[in-house]
Amino acid sequence: MKTNPLILTGLLLLQFAAVNAGTPGLSGLHSGNYDLTVRTNTGLVMANSYQSYSWEFNFDQQTAAFTSGYIVSPLSLIPLRYAAHQPVSLIDNGDGTYTADYVFQAYNPLFGNPSSATTTTFEITQTSTGLTIRTLDSDGDGVPGEAIYGVFPFDIELDWHGTTN
Repeated sequence: MKTNPLILTGLLLLQFAAVNAGTPGLSGLHSGNYDLTVRTNTGLVMANSYQSYSWEFNFDQQTAAFTSGYIVSPLSLIPLRYAAHQPVSLIDNGDGTYTADYVFQAYNPLFGNPSSATTTTFEITQTSTGLTIRTLDSDGDGVPGEAIYGVFPFDIELDWHGTTN
């Protein structure tokens, strides 16, 4: 029986992805820093965090905390403040991914300081120095994050990424 090389390649890629997926069943309190990229749901970068900010993941309490920060955008003359309001619940999906449920707010008085309930699914991987955390494309549109429609001046997706130690 002859094996199709395309099928074999696909199976190897699936096995590689499974080996390199996040770490399920994390525990303890982990602190570190993140950066935020705000994109439209078509992938256009609208803003980036002004600097790295701190975050904390408490897997035992199933919570997370993100320090408020500022994003810079070519569409704004000044950095805009944002917040992921507490409480941020954190659900272990059992496969190395974790879903945060929270309210995101952009402090822009020109648009009424809009806010929206949203979720972000992270791949969180334990390394020798801490955790590596990256946002997954949880809605399948090719852009990391979960689309937020009709609240902000553009439909956006939040891409949080960083580490803990």
